[in-house]
Amino acid sequence: MRIYVILAFFVPVLSIAQLNLRDSAINQFFAGLNYKFNMTGGDMSQRWGFNNEIGFDTQYKFKNNVTVGFDCGFIFGNQLKDSTIFEGIYNSSGTVTAMTGTPAVVLFLMRGAHGNIGAGYVFNKTGKNPNSGIWINGGFGYFMHKIRIESIYDDVPQLEGDYRKGYDRLTMGVASKQFIGYLFQHNYRFLNFYAGFEFIEGLTWGVRNYQFDLGGPDSGMKFDFMYSVKLGWMIPIYKRQARSVYYD
Repeated sequence: MRIYVILAFFVPVLSIAQLNLRDSAINQFFAGLNYKFNMTGGDMSQRWGFNNEIGFDTQYKFKNNVTVGFDCGFIFGNQLKDSTIFEGIYNSSGTVTAMTGTPAVVLFLMRGAHGNIGAGYVFNKTGKNPNSGIWINGGFGYFMHKIRIESIYDDVPQLEGDYRKGYDRLTMGVASKQFIGYLFQHNYRFLNFYAGFEFIEGLTWGVRNYQFDLGGPDSGMKFDFMYSVKLGWMIPIYKRQARSVYYD
């Protein structure tokens, strides 16, 4: 007697077949990591030069190739351009004096973050398969950056504890972003990536009540921009097709 068994319910390992992304556009969720090389513009360029960013993406792509998702990133760098912020603590030799009376090694680093929600579209006519192509997306979110002050090997009282907040220029606000690039997807899940250009425009404010060099808050709205080359790697998650197997 021939018995019809749908192994998708009983033996998933044997019954699961890989979807062929070349056949048709599919619904899929994917998550992954990205790297960005950022150049600055607007008010931000007066304080910072180029910086780096490591980020995380989660996206959902519908069959019609509309995408919705969330992305966030951690920004880091060391290209501080505005040295006037710390003029009040430099000695006549242009260094910062430690408690020992010797020049201190002090690092002024950039730290920042952003998070966005957004939507986009994959133009698959330009792609290798119906799930690949020119990818355009945009969104809105939150943006912040500040100066991280580090004196690892020396005690510098004027830059310790809460005193650092008087110099760190913590800046926060809302932002928009746009991305244009190419999304490539392959049947082999670890060969899925995207690359392109991203633009972030922030409307930000200094949030500290007092900055020592200003003698008050860092007031006024700022227009902070970043222009980026973005590379992302992702792992798609989608339903596989079950195949039926016959047993005698």
